[in-house]
Amino acid sequence: MAGRGRRKQNLTLDEQLIRTEEEIDELELRMEELKKKKEEIEEQIAGQKKEALYQAAIHSGKSMEEILALLERV
Repeated sequence: MAGRGRRKQNLTLDEQLIRTEEEIDELELRMEELKKKKEEIEEQIAGQKKEALYQAAIHSGKSMEEILALLERV
């Protein structure tokens, strides 16, 4: 029994070039989508860190001036 793999089509060089260009376009689009998603995730992470810092400042019992003075010494 012969294998059931896809039959390879005999494409001309021009057809191969067109398909390759189409694949490149699709991959570039996918890459742009992933870059946007990465930026969104990085923004969410930054937001969480800011919120954690803010909460720590509130729970420290120190004034903002005291906290800023402490940070300036570091």
